[in-house]
Amino acid sequence: MRGDPIDRAAHLRRDASFLESARRDPATRLVPIWRGQCLVEGRPARARVPRVGETPELLELAREVVFLGLDGEIAVLMVDLPPADAPPAIEGATFLDLFAAGMQLPPDDLSLLAYARGMAHWHASHRFDPKTGAPTTAAEAGFARETPDGEKDFPRTDPAVMVLVVDGDRCLLARQPRFPPGMFSALAGFVEPGESLEECVARETLEEVGLAVRAPRYFASQPWPFPRSLMIGFVADAVTTEVKLDGEELEEARWVTRDEVLAPKGFFIPPPFSLAHFLILGWARG
Repeated sequence: MRGDPIDRAAHLRRDASFLESARRDPATRLVPIWRGQCLVEGRPARARVPRVGETPELLELAREVVFLGLDGEIAVLMVDLPPADAPPAIEGATFLDLFAAGMQLPPDDLSLLAYARGMAHWHASHRFDPKTGAPTTAAEAGFARETPDGEKDFPRTDPAVMVLVVDGDRCLLARQPRFPPGMFSALAGFVEPGESLEECVARETLEEVGLAVRAPRYFASQPWPFPRSLMIGFVADAVTTEVKLDGEELEEARWVTRDEVLAPKGFFIPPPFSLAHFLILGWARG
């Protein structure tokens, strides 16, 4: 699954002269975030990534600016706009929730916006040192936050596993109460401290649906900016097949065949921008 449509150019994050010139360069591209929403245009939606020369007010308004990387030789900056104010009007474009817009976006656009949204969320949630309560400031082009005594915190992601449990020619799909009506997906859960990915697969499956599994096999991974996770997909074989729901996270689970996945009736799987979509279809198509 894609995650890097641009060159992150980490070697430039401490280059103050480069960063200052990028802010002044009219060709520099801006990825604005407002209240966690991303700027898109058109139908189907595309990411709107204006140049500094078109919208200099975005840089002036930004509460945080992060150097995301280079698109060729052009710098790309995330600009996080203050949530209290209405965003500046940009002709032909609007701010949309990424989860809603993601169903329309091309892969590179989705990856770029997910990257920018994840960085904006990290800054918004790390404005104070968790140990002392002291305010922090952005450093290293937005890839660190620094306390008054010089200690730095860096962006991190939360690993989560997604597991498709299979039993011969059928797989287990489940739904959470927050899912849209009719949507079923693979199981998922966060990795706990001191736990391997494979151990998490076994624990989450047992906790959520009461099934023992064996032989977890890696499928693919996906950055998941809701708000800052890395989803790591597995297929695992069922040892037991009697489903016992946990009664908290899931409201329903069902075994479905390959044919039912490929021609679903009465349910649907997550949209194509999600790892779950490719995990489920990948298994169904063999």
